[in-house]
Amino acid sequence: MIKLEAVNKELKDKKVLQDISVSFEKGKVYLLKGHNGSGKTMLLRLLCDLIKPTRGTVEKPKYTYGIMIENPSFIEHESARSNLKFLASIQKKIGPQEIELNLNKVNLLDVADKKVKNYSLGMKQRLAFCQAIMEDPDVLLLDEPFNALDDENFAEMIRILQNIKTNKIIVIAAHGFNLSEIPLFDKVITMNDGKIKSVQVV
Repeated sequence: MIKLEAVNKELKDKKVLQDISVSFEKGKVYLLKGHNGSGKTMLLRLLCDLIKPTRGTVEKPKYTYGIMIENPSFIEHESARSNLKFLASIQKKIGPQEIELNLNKVNLLDVADKKVKNYSLGMKQRLAFCQAIMEDPDVLLLDEPFNALDDENFAEMIRILQNIKTNKIIVIAAHGFNLSEIPLFDKVITMNDGKIKSVQVV
């Protein structure tokens, strides 16, 4: 579990998160809703220690993280497979077999040797999702992961998330779709002006 208690974050005298008290449990998928600038991305960044709270407490075990926040950066003149091999070499948790398996999951195996600069936006989104899940992290933080996906790949990403949610905390910032059509989320957290406005059990 990750537990935030009265968390505040200020950047350049601007309050980007205000009085955030919320818990995230393993085995559940959380949707962060809110307009641009509502604090969704800042909350994701705080959950994985990319930023630290100005005030308040964050309690959590030493989790591993899979992160897809803002625009993913890859080495554009290298292939997707080369990019993933490089990223995997940092932690040395997985080998070529796991990389191939995950490329196949996101329907990129047949174009894995294509340079990333030649990928469409949707393909880059799937590659970013692939790098987030490939090391089987405890916590998965995804910022607008469904952007630019066609219906087939959108459905496939939902299916993958349903299959892996059991032992993970999954937090997704997204908007613009009908919750009733997606049997994925356990709780919906609505944010505005850096504050949590409501937490709804789905």
